[in-house]
Amino acid sequence: MAALGGSPGVVRAARREAERLVSSRYALVLLVLLPLAGLSLVTAIFWNRLPSDLPVAVVDADRSVLSRRLVRMVDATKSMRVTGPFASPAEAFDEVLSARAYGVLTIPAHLERDVKRGAAPSVALHYNALTMIPGAILKRDMKATVGTLSAGIEIQARKALGETPDVAALRFEPVRSLRGALFNPGLDYFGFLGPALIPTLLSIFVLVGAVHSLGIELRDGTAGEWLEAGGSATRAVAGTLFPQTLHFTALGLLAVAVPFRLLDTPLRGSPALVALATLLFVLACQAMGLLIVALAANLRLASSAAAFYGGPAFAFTGVTFPTFGMPLAAKVWGALLPLTHYLELLLSQATRGAPPSTALGPLAALSAFVLFVPPVALWRMRSLMRDPSYWGRT
Repeated sequence: MAALGGSPGVVRAARREAERLVSSRYALVLLVLLPLAGLSLVTAIFWNRLPSDLPVAVVDADRSVLSRRLVRMVDATKSMRVTGPFASPAEAFDEVLSARAYGVLTIPAHLERDVKRGAAPSVALHYNALTMIPGAILKRDMKATVGTLSAGIEIQARKALGETPDVAALRFEPVRSLRGALFNPGLDYFGFLGPALIPTLLSIFVLVGAVHSLGIELRDGTAGEWLEAGGSATRAVAGTLFPQTLHFTALGLLAVAVPFRLLDTPLRGSPALVALATLLFVLACQAMGLLIVALAANLRLASSAAAFYGGPAFAFTGVTFPTFGMPLAAKVWGALLPLTHYLELLLSQATRGAPPSTALGPLAALSAFVLFVPPVALWRMRSLMRDPSYWGRT
């Protein structure tokens, strides 16, 4: 639609819409203030990159040198902060229930004595798996901390038997696993969620902006003037959406630049492909907004439908829950969202540095939204713009 920018009808409709946007407080809030506030909010949430000092309630029933050493090691990690100690597990679990701690570490009685006797006492960690990210961090780092303590005890015992430190370490772990993270090795949560959440917010504003700009012409009964300014339904719609296309494309490129340029998240792929996908993404969201208005023929109903369509979109994109594990209905719903295809390209190009050929599928999907949805919607919009019975509906 934006490609029709040279037509006089499109220019007249675009000028008419630009004047309305400049004079509207609602447009200022929707198009400028809220998107910038959302971008700033997401950036502020993940500014520290990794969660740190997650409170862990400790129940130390042994109170030995070894148990205190374990508690100090836990507290020394960047991710965990020890609270307590508590006299009983019940008191510690109350901390979790009251959301003052994410987990409970229970050190059994006679820990040091059993270790010296060659037994294998268990240190228990109970964590809140409903908060998946803090729970996963506690599980990972607690396992590493206890493993480090156990390795140190085993190596010291072998050294006491006369083995050299190198031999003791080798016999303690004769087979070692070497693990290497291909992408995001620092487990940076902004690098994981930031590039996905920011376009999600953008998609909502693009969709709502398109619905409001098109639907308000029907609500206010100005569809006839709108059609006259454009000369045809196609040119009127294209001209009305053109200012927002420019605005949201620029805003989308800014949103991409924030994590990848200003916050040092690596951009491994093609910036040109990301820029092209951003433009197609904005046009695809506007196309879906046009379709929603055409089907609803009512601004209030269209706004509700847009919220239903775009609000939960992030859950269906496969970023947090893999698409492979979704039921068929969820996969179909995700495929009907421009956001799914944009994030597939953005994350593959920017985060993983995939070959440009892998972008062909997402680009084709975004192009399909732009090419095939507007003709269907415009067939309906022509009737709405010419029939006064659809004007003024609230």
